[in-house]
Amino acid sequence: MVEHSIPFIELLREEKGPILIASHENPDADTLGSALALYLFLKKKGKQVAVGCKDKVPHFLDFLPGSQDVIRLPVKDVFSLAIVVDASGFYRVNAEVKAFKKARIDHHIGGEFYGEYDYIDPDAPSTTTLIYRLLCAWDKSAIDEDIAENLYAGLATDTGFFKYSNTTAQTFEIAKELVELGAKPHWTYVNFSERESLNKMKLISKVLDTLTIHEDGLVAGITIFDRFFRETGCSYADSEGLVNYPRSIEGVEVAYAIIEKPEEGLWKVSLRSKGRVDVAKIAESLGGGGHKYASGCKIMAKNYNITLNILLEAIREQLRKEGLIKHAVSQAT
Repeated sequence: MVEHSIPFIELLREEKGPILIASHENPDADTLGSALALYLFLKKKGKQVAVGCKDKVPHFLDFLPGSQDVIRLPVKDVFSLAIVVDASGFYRVNAEVKAFKKARIDHHIGGEFYGEYDYIDPDAPSTTTLIYRLLCAWDKSAIDEDIAENLYAGLATDTGFFKYSNTTAQTFEIAKELVELGAKPHWTYVNFSERESLNKMKLISKVLDTLTIHEDGLVAGITIFDRFFRETGCSYADSEGLVNYPRSIEGVEVAYAIIEKPEEGLWKVSLRSKGRVDVAKIAESLGGGGHKYASGCKIMAKNYNITLNILLEAIREQLRKEGLIKHAVSQAT
C-alpha cells in the first residue's frame, strides 16, 4: 500500500482538538512503544494528547518511557482524533473509543480502514518503524532519548531481537539510527527479557506439561488454562511469549498457544510460523489476523476439546494448501 506519511503529518499538524493514541488490548512492545513514542512527540509539539489502553501496562513493559501516563480505556471523553496503532482496527482496542475522526497506523495486512490518512505498510518490520518515518518527516530533531527508546523497543521485539525473517539491512540501519538518538539496546533487552518472577517460572512449568505434538512433528502447541494463573499468582500478561517454546522445537512449522479467557467466554489463540506456513491465513479463517509469521485469533467454543479441534483443522487445512500434508489424519503424542 502506498505510504501516507505526509498526509498523516498534515492531519496531526492541523489537529486542534484532543487526540487519543490507542494501543490494542493485551499490549506488546510494538503497540505500546508506538503509542508512547507518538504521544511524547505530540506533547513536544504542544498538542492536547492522551495515550490509552484497555489493560494495565504489564510488568514487562513498565520500563518504557511515558508508560506511567497510559490511561485505562474506555473513558467518557470524546476526542477530536483517535489513532489506533499496531492493530487491524479499533475493535482490537476492545474498549469503546469516541472520536469525530479515526485513523490507523499499522504493519498488518488487511484490517479495517478509516480513510485517506490511514498509514499502512505490511512490509515494515514493526509499527514503530512507521512511527519513526512519520516523526523523521515531521521533525527528526524532536526525537529525544525517551522517544527513541520506545521506537527501538518495538523494533527489537517485533524482530525477535533481530532474529526473525523480517530482519533486513534496513532494520539494522533503523536500529543504528535509534541508538544514535539515545536508545539503549542492552538496557532494553534486560528490562524486557530478564525480569521474570518466580511465579512466572512456575507458570512456565505448568504450561510446558501441556506441550503436545501433532502432524508428525509439524505442529506443536501449549495450553494455558485459567486455573494456571490462579495457582501460580500470575496474570494474563505473563502468558506473553510462551508460544515460542513449542516454536523452538526442531521440525515444527506451526506453533500455537491456546489461552483460556473465561471472563470473555472464549479461548485466545497465538500462532507462530518458522516460514513455510502462512499462519495469518490460519488466523483469518478463524476471524483473526496478523502476519505470516505471527498471528492470532479468538475461538468461542463450549470447551477446550472443541476449541482444539477447530484450531487443528484450520492448521491442517493450511498445511494441505502449503503441500506439507496430504491427509487429515492427526496423531498427538
